[in-house]
Amino acid sequence: MSDVNFEHYKVFYYVAKYRNITSAAHALFLSQPTVSRAVANLETELGCRLFDRSKRGVELTPEGSQLFKHVSVACKHLFSAEEELALMRRDTIGILRLAVSDAAFIDSIISRISRFHALYPAVHLKIDNMTTSEMIEAVHNNVADMALATTPFNTLYELNVTELCELTDIVAAGKQYLPFKEKQLSLAELNSFTLITLEEGSATRRFFDNLFRRHGLLMKPAIELASISQILPLVRSGLGIGFVPEVLAKDDLEAGRIIKLDIKEEIPARSVCLISDADSEINDIMTAFTALLTGAAENTKQ
Repeated sequence: MSDVNFEHYKVFYYVAKYRNITSAAHALFLSQPTVSRAVANLETELGCRLFDRSKRGVELTPEGSQLFKHVSVACKHLFSAEEELALMRRDTIGILRLAVSDAAFIDSIISRISRFHALYPAVHLKIDNMTTSEMIEAVHNNVADMALATTPFNTLYELNVTELCELTDIVAAGKQYLPFKEKQLSLAELNSFTLITLEEGSATRRFFDNLFRRHGLLMKPAIELASISQILPLVRSGLGIGFVPEVLAKDDLEAGRIIKLDIKEEIPARSVCLISDADSEINDIMTAFTALLTGAAENTKQ
């Protein structure tokens, strides 16, 4: 094993996370030259280039991407351990590390989490927003205890999956699309509009890509976003139409800020699921959380 300064790995993690040396320096409370020097030293120690540098920032090389897969898991474990040690000095009985996706973080789920917090205030909740693939990796690597995701998702890992509620998606549009409200549109016709979707790589994007493919079409989004929470503001402003869970659009629909378009093809229902790693121990906190989210604990504690 090479004698690598482990502090250099921490610096590498933040530079890779922010894709920017200046931002990493601010996060680490270090000077920019110190961060640059640490990265250069690590590259020398490992004998390979980890970043390609440009005026806009830095991008991971193939070697850097491979290293980041391992370093990110290690750093998150260490950060989590630091948090747990800090919590041990407070009035807490434990911590629940929960990963969530935007689509799964709906009001009914949030209210159940709030109920859990009210019943177990001494349990520290650490909630991180991730993509579905990131959540599955986090659960498998014990970076997160449990995750809230939407179906469908694919994984090679053995998971405990508990369905919590159904999720129905709609085609939402701004008031500018009122002339189309009473017309039934096809997916092919939707492609002729300004279509707003999530960017490639997300489980939700794959879901709708597959929906179009099943009908012999290629979805052609005009605007691609990183988060589902960004779709509705653009729809309200009239920039285009987008697929969103109906429960997230409920307030806007009732207020008349957006409309629901009718389409000929059926959009399959999805589910919000609670997942955990099948090979990891389920502790008492996770058991209590699962019971409350599934409704099995509604009357167990007042």
